[in-house]
Amino acid sequence: MKRLTLVALLILFPAIVFGSTHYIIVTAHPFDEAVQRLPQQDFAAVAGKRAAVAANPFRVINGFDAELTDDQVTRLIASGEVEDIEPVIERHALDDTIVTGAQTTPWGIGAVKAADVWPVSRGAALNGTGPIHVAVIDTGIDKNAPELEAVFKGGHNFISGTDDPTDDFGHGTHVSGIIAAADNGLGVVGVAPAVDLYGLKVLDSCGSGSNANVMHAIDWIVAKKAAIGGNWVANLSLGSDTPSVTEQNAFAAGIQAGIIFVAAAGNSYDTNPVDGLAYPAGYPGVLSVGAIDQTGQVASFSQRGADLKVVAPGVRVLSTIVAASVNTNEGHSFLGVQPVVADLLGNTLTTYCFAAPNISGSFVSCGFGGSASDFPASVHGKIALIQRGKAKDSDPDITFKQKAQNAATAGAVGVIVYDNRDASAVDALGNILPSLGSYGSASLVPTFLPFLGITQADGIALKATPNATVTMGFGFEGFANESGTSMATPHAVGVVALAWSVAPNAANTDVRDAVINSATDLGAPGVDSVYGHGLVSAIDAAKQLNPAAFGSPATPQPASGRAPGRRNP
Repeated sequence: MKRLTLVALLILFPAIVFGSTHYIIVTAHPFDEAVQRLPQQDFAAVAGKRAAVAANPFRVINGFDAELTDDQVTRLIASGEVEDIEPVIERHALDDTIVTGAQTTPWGIGAVKAADVWPVSRGAALNGTGPIHVAVIDTGIDKNAPELEAVFKGGHNFISGTDDPTDDFGHGTHVSGIIAAADNGLGVVGVAPAVDLYGLKVLDSCGSGSNANVMHAIDWIVAKKAAIGGNWVANLSLGSDTPSVTEQNAFAAGIQAGIIFVAAAGNSYDTNPVDGLAYPAGYPGVLSVGAIDQTGQVASFSQRGADLKVVAPGVRVLSTIVAASVNTNEGHSFLGVQPVVADLLGNTLTTYCFAAPNISGSFVSCGFGGSASDFPASVHGKIALIQRGKAKDSDPDITFKQKAQNAATAGAVGVIVYDNRDASAVDALGNILPSLGSYGSASLVPTFLPFLGITQADGIALKATPNATVTMGFGFEGFANESGTSMATPHAVGVVALAWSVAPNAANTDVRDAVINSATDLGAPGVDSVYGHGLVSAIDAAKQLNPAAFGSPATPQPASGRAPGRRNP
């Protein structure tokens, strides 16, 4: 990688470098050596004070990420130590929508033939060296969920800088349940319920994060692998359409260190039907995963392209959730839905994220919340209880964004909206949750008050207890159907874990290739850009790696049984 001059940097990022502050800096030497060669006025502590630049070093590449001023960027380039500087890129959870569902056996278990491997292994290595280690790089994990507490082994929170990766969005917990929910006769069961599970929280309570933190997560896995050994698989049900050469290099280094990375293809094909995967799924060596429905058809949202490797179940997949909830001091507890409302303004997708609920106080009924007159002065410093919809059909529509803005103007500290339709669960409210496959830039993601939706029946019950103290927060444990390539990816991760567990001495690349080459062909014959090599199969991948474990002769297995080449979608 050639060194950058200031002129070259301006050519590469003419409108970004000096308008942004968070960068990834690639150096010629490892960080501990490079920092001695960087401008000491920025990177050396002076007279007991902290260094001007708080650098977060990487280990899988030479470099770090940091918040930098324009002058600091100029000095870095002039130092001669810096080889590349690029702005940090946002990464987002890739799911479709959240609804509630009955507790039943997830259909994806049968689709990927996981149970066929369970008599031999459920994710613990055959040679007694221990379980396969699975790192979920996402919004965190509810480590206290009954389905996950036995397999949860720790992790790190790259948002707060702590070792508490508690999920405050729900996405990572749903992904984790697909991989490793306990086979205990209750709730759901994961594809590989005997793996060890680690939560690496790189996405915040709005499902957003950065590629810098993804790279730090790779560093964490490499270091942990060096410390405790074992075989490691990483689930990345996140991404965006913007690639990064530096991030690609970090993934390459992680693969070289023996890790298998499995990433979601993306969810934008229905709105932008052009071939091309989200990143990191599009990087070489990463096992990219598209989504199919229960009939074996590709999901309308699932992104496609020449780099797509496999597909897996990704439509209405039942798994664990950690949801928002509304509790009162009188013993009532209601399941809440936290909306993320997107408005299409011209050609710009603006995403409005409501703050994670974590407040307590009394509430005041505020009608439909459509104007200042709906909010009595007494709502100041309290929670606004608002009915969904509008008073009359002839009245103008009132968006959730408007209700939240009106409540904030009135001085409320939180908003609870109850449905205007009779429903036994929150499915009716679920339609306010759009696809999270695309976001605008960070400057276009304003955050509003803590905001939850509850059912009509719960809202009426809450309204009937005007003196109750209300707590809005996370912690409601249950199960939900979600859709997206985010759900397909953990199915493939579970298949990887099962296959690797029966051949624990196999190289990471051999295991990844076995999962690809043993996939069941879908669509027209041959490898294609819609289904890749086909639907992942745990039993076929495991037999290809270690046929003797299943009583089969150790004869060479066909790579795929299909003619080579690709077809257009």
